Amino acid sequence: MLRNKVTEELSIVKVKPTSIRFIVSLIFIHILFTLTANLVLFANGTLSVIAKSTNGWINETLAANLFGLVLEVVIFLCIIAKLSPKDLGLTKNKLLAGLFGTLLFWLAINIVDLGMTLLTHTSLTFNNDIFTNSNVVFGEFLGQIFGNALLEEVLFRGFLLVQIYLLLKKVNNNTSRIGYAMLISQSIFAAIHIPNRIYSGLVGMDFVYDFIVLVILGVIFSLLYVLTKNLFFVIGVHSLMNVQIMFWNSSFTHTATLICVLLLTCLLICFKRKEFRAQKSEGAVPS
Repeated sequence: MLRNKVTEELSIVKVKPTSIRFIVSLIFIHILFTLTANLVLFANGTLSVIAKSTNGWINETLAANLFGLVLEVVIFLCIIAKLSPKDLGLTKNKLLAGLFGTLLFWLAINIVDLGMTLLTHTSLTFNNDIFTNSNVVFGEFLGQIFGNALLEEVLFRGFLLVQIYLLLKKVNNNTSRIGYAMLISQSIFAAIHIPNRIYSGLVGMDFVYDFIVLVILGVIFSLLYVLTKNLFFVIGVHSLMNVQIMFWNSSFTHTATLICVLLLTCLLICFKRKEFRAQKSEGAVPS
């Protein structure tokens, strides 16, 4: 009895279920959106006018993904599928915690990066772009946290991961159910990037490697969502993985970011395992 109670608490979130028809339709709509964005909007420089007129604060990434948010999230998911923001993981009372967690994660990246720089005796120079090109630096970050990362997290973690989890009713073991939902949803997440990667010129093993990396990243973001139940925090982590804002120039930034996200995920898993064992030892009763 206790095991059932604990696994229910580890469930992702309680949301309104939708049909396979809506799931497939959303995937199709998102593919059309990504193709239009990459082959038309970005290729023709259609959105560069917005970027120039706002001095880079609203860059092309943000402009394109705002269109995607309106089309896919507002119109399709909220109006047509009749899902609420809460059904998509956007719970208002978790916003502040998500922002605070994102700030801590950003500080952790800078600290780890600084440590790697000092340990390797690499010269340390201040990142002047933060002040001299703040419109570009922070514009890129805004393009993620209010654009690309926001859209992808809502679609692939807030919606797709949870809905596939709800569809896998025949899987009795909750851990296996979450694992299957992650693998299926994040394989779709990686597959949807294929047209973009082909357009970018990736071929052969580079293409295969990129696909595997995308699946792994999708699973990591899914784990963070399942473990924290805070999509705002995952959006922040996703944004900082795509665009790093550092106090100094460094060649270790990407490595430091990867170390931080892997360490965070492992710590959260260990914490949850310890919490589960504590609950089991304190209140175990025969079924």
